[in-house]
Parts: sequence; C-alpha cells; structure tokens
Amino acid sequence: MQGNREKFLLVRIRVFKDESAFAKLYEEYGPSLQRFLYVKLPSQEDVEEAFSTLWLKIWEYATTTPIEHFSGLAHTIAKGVVAQFYYSRERKKEDRVGEEESIEDIASVDPTAKVHAKIDIKFLLQAVKGKLSEEEQEAVILRHLEGYPIGEIAAYLGKSKNATSVLLSRALKKIGNLFEPPPS
Repeated sequence: MQGNREKFLLVRIRVFKDESAFAKLYEEYGPSLQRFLYVKLPSQEDVEEAFSTLWLKIWEYATTTPIEHFSGLAHTIAKGVVAQFYYSRERKKEDRVGEEESIEDIASVDPTAKVHAKIDIKFLLQAVKGKLSEEEQEAVILRHLEGYPIGEIAAYLGKSKNATSVLLSRALKKIGNLFEPPPS
C-alpha cells in the first residue's frame, strides 16, 4: 500500500480516529510486522504480546501526529517494542531452530505465514547468524522477504538510496559466500 491511498487512511485516522482506516493498515502491514517480531522474540506468547503493544503504540502515534512513511514508522516502533521487551525482562535471544509448534501457531493466524516463518528462521538463524550486522539483516529481510522498495528501506534505515543499495549488495555477497563450496 503506497501513495495517496495510504496518506488518505493516515489522515482519516489522525483527524477522525477512523478505526476502519486503521484496520486496513493493520491488514496490509500486520503479517510483515508479526514476522519481524517472530524473528526477534523467543516465544509465540511474547510475539503476541509485543504485536498487541505495537499496534496500540501505532494507534496512539497515528491519532496525534502526521506520518510521512507508515512502514518506516511501524518498523521503528516494532524495534522499540523488541528493545523494551529485552530491557524489561533481561533475557537473551534464544535459538529457536526447530520449534515447529511456534510456526504452527503463527500459521493459524495467517496461512502464508508458515512458509514465511520457515524461510525467516532458516535464513536468519542458519545462514547469516553472526555473519551479517543487524542493519544488513534488516535490509535483506525488508527487501527480499517483505518486498519493500529500496527507497522505503533507505527511509527506514536513515540512509540514502545509494548507500542502502550498497549495503544490500554487500550483504548479499556475504550470503553468497556462505553457500559457495570451499576451495579445493
């Protein structure tokens, strides 16, 4: 969802506190934000709690402040919710490879989420764990798993489009090197 339609919905939310306009944004961005939280948090219960908190914070912000880029704002708030989760509970991120129950729980909410969750987990936890910076991981997820354009990713990361393209190219090169056979 881009452009005038999104801006119209955001104005309706801010001016009229239009819940149906908010529901349309929720339908559009909910699955990708839930996958983001799923990758960052240790359990399905934590994801559900953080997801609720995230949308409450988005509502509070959207009803009081004009918004330029909704997706960037939503991901920034999501990062803050994740940071608050770890700060308040003083937990370390756990390796969740093989937790099929959690994937099934997400699939019950969104049928396509099971495939995305498996891709996300395998991609992040096996292929790039410790190989990419946090910024590189986020850029790759936003571009190649969520399908965001370079311009939106650049706005989210606070970089120029050119710098974001370079960041993505370097990250993909690192990922490609992980899958090349060792020299004989």
